[in-house]
Amino acid sequence: MKTISCVLLAAMAAHGAAMKVEHLGRPCRAKNVLAGRMVTDRATGREMLVLTNMNEIEHMELIFIDPEENTGRVVRAPAGAGSWALREVPGDRLIVGTYYDGVFMVFDLKKMAFVRTVNFPGESYIWNLAIGGDGRVYGGTYSGAKLGALDLETYTVEDCGAPAPPNLYLRLVSATPDGRVLCSFGTEKPTVKLYDPAAKAFQPVPEALKGVSAGVSWNGHFLAGARAFKGGSFEPVDPPPFPTPPAEKGTWSVDSYMTTNDVVFLRQANAIYRYAKGERALRLIADIDLRGGRALAGDKKGRVLGVRGQDYFVIKPGDRDLTLKPIPIESAGRTTHFLAADGRGRLWGGPTFGQTLFWLDTKTKKLVNTRTISDAGGEVYDVAFIDGVVYAAAYAGGEIIRYDADQPWDQWNHKNPKTIARVGPAYIRPTGGIVVGPDGKLYSGWMARYGTYGGAVAVTESGTGKTRLIENPLGEQAIAALAVDDRYAYLGTSLRGNGLPTKKGEPARFGVLDLASGKPTFTRPFKDVSHVGPIVYDTKTRRVVIVVAGRLWVYDAPKQQLGSGPIADASACTGHVTAAPGDGRVYYGSETSLVALDLVADKCRVVAELPAKVANVTIGSDKAIYVSCGADVYRVASK
Repeated sequence: MKTISCVLLAAMAAHGAAMKVEHLGRPCRAKNVLAGRMVTDRATGREMLVLTNMNEIEHMELIFIDPEENTGRVVRAPAGAGSWALREVPGDRLIVGTYYDGVFMVFDLKKMAFVRTVNFPGESYIWNLAIGGDGRVYGGTYSGAKLGALDLETYTVEDCGAPAPPNLYLRLVSATPDGRVLCSFGTEKPTVKLYDPAAKAFQPVPEALKGVSAGVSWNGHFLAGARAFKGGSFEPVDPPPFPTPPAEKGTWSVDSYMTTNDVVFLRQANAIYRYAKGERALRLIADIDLRGGRALAGDKKGRVLGVRGQDYFVIKPGDRDLTLKPIPIESAGRTTHFLAADGRGRLWGGPTFGQTLFWLDTKTKKLVNTRTISDAGGEVYDVAFIDGVVYAAAYAGGEIIRYDADQPWDQWNHKNPKTIARVGPAYIRPTGGIVVGPDGKLYSGWMARYGTYGGAVAVTESGTGKTRLIENPLGEQAIAALAVDDRYAYLGTSLRGNGLPTKKGEPARFGVLDLASGKPTFTRPFKDVSHVGPIVYDTKTRRVVIVVAGRLWVYDAPKQQLGSGPIADASACTGHVTAAPGDGRVYYGSETSLVALDLVADKCRVVAELPAKVANVTIGSDKAIYVSCGADVYRVASK
């Protein structure tokens, strides 16, 4: 093909006046709660449920809910996108461990304010927290799989080391009755060790604890699963030192998250039991299917509180049904993970973490943020549309979910939205997105489960959910990008893996997959490249545009020929998604520029300048171009 020139400055001048950039707001308002505890309001003495809520734009927030009044209060944090780690400590304080910046934060419950932020250098996640025998708060990290100790007097952090290479995760830390910390490392080489704060050293676990990855201290015992151990000797205690659920109803286990030093919570299928020190009998709170909800804490009234997606609940002893209430605050705008137009004037997107969707009517500006669309946690990576119905590809259950926004909502009964297909647990993350082929089938690209390299293409019938899985079509690499025509799928791969370092010793690839045989007909490796994509197919020219390390390559489908090199002078693609409306043009983001690549005229020009880096691009039914920049969404159209 001809060399395509990209005359940036001239195009900016020529088209800046012709195109209007309209800010449509920050439509993504999803909550993503990963931790919660019961605390006492120091001013009123009332119990409150405190939740950690994610916000990658304006920092995470603590949400304090008064369950008696169904009211909420938000306190914005000075750091962190979100938090898995929340614990009350002596001195009227909460300790919060964050991601993606890996800091410990101190929240004063009297002042109702954050008072300290302490960095753990080099780490991006602090997963959960335990108090050691020295009074320090210990947290496990990603990506160094380190144990860190926060001193509650000096607010300094000690790096206690990473004793289990090559693992990236220290996912679980549990305090033992004698003051040591049980540490569970993963995922490349799962390892469990004990850390002794007195000796400042890691130790092998005793024989009795082998196979135990986490637990909780209760009344001088260490509890894990359905087992109990004495103090620091870890001698098994059988029967356990508390009444247990009826044996005829099946296996049970200790809920290590809800259990405190005074009250133990037990789970048996859907049943939740409670036993406090000194009580005569085990008490059944309720036997209710939470359907993906999570019980977080018990209160002094014997109730259980928790969350399910965008809602919270309070379970009273004897309840037979779960009453969900919307979390009574509005979240700040969040990053739009993907952006897609449905052809009926609605713009769809979702958060980077949180199993929900939003849609925005581009004419009326009506905005809807849905409740959770699946019983599984995670997030939607991409959507496709058939006759106005949205089909979402979702992590972490490996689901394809059907949702008709024009029909009544009934996710609780799995009617609308409804999971129509699953490729999990083998494949869980839809890194390649989802598209509709000319045959009306859904094509989606996936990354393998945690601890495994690999990927798959799923071909799903929208009516029945019947799915054909084409595994590792270009080798044991994740599918990072996907486009289809009537005969072939055009694929890009990634060397990344869930819970694994970037794969070494091989390059990422572009390939053409024959859909009938499931075999590749063309493969091109790219040396020293770990990710190929995004990829988009233009129906007018029948050319495929492939992004490799930010450079644009073109594959001519009729000729089955890849260009000899990337397009000369084309500005780098730095966005997540490109768009091809089928008129010979491909639109993409290059830093803050929206760029149009004309495959017919062999020209490249800047269409508009946006206030921030362009992440996603889609084309609406009104022919306008819609882009997302972080949390902000814009319409770009002729004046």
